Amino acid sequence: MTVDQSDEIRKAREQAIIDAYRPICLCNKIRKGAVVKAIQAGAKTFEMVSRRTGVGTGPCGAARCGPMVRGMLGEDVETCTVCGWSILKAAPPLTCPRCGASSP
Repeated sequence: MTVDQSDEIRKAREQAIIDAYRPICLCNKIRKGAVVKAIQAGAKTFEMVSRRTGVGTGPCGAARCGPMVRGMLGEDVETCTVCGWSILKAAPPLTCPRCGASSP
C-alpha cells in the first residue's frame, strides 16, 4: 500500500465518521449512524426504522427526516438545490421540508 492509498483510506474513514454523526431527525436528535445500524439490522421500512430508533416521532411528524430515511431505504427522492435536504418525489412542485424552497 502506498502513502497515497493510506491517506485516501484515512480520509474515507474520517468522512464515514463525520457522516455517521450527521443529524437525520432534528426533533429527536437522532444521527445517521443510528438509522444506518437499524437498516443493517433488518429494518426495511420507515416504520421499522422509526420503531428501532425513534426517528419520525417528534413534533414535525417526520416532515423533515422522513424523506431522508426513505431515501436511505431506496425510495425515490430528490435533493433540494438550495440546502441539500432530501425531498420525496411526488407531483410537482416539490417543496423542501427543511428550507421551503420549491423545485419544478
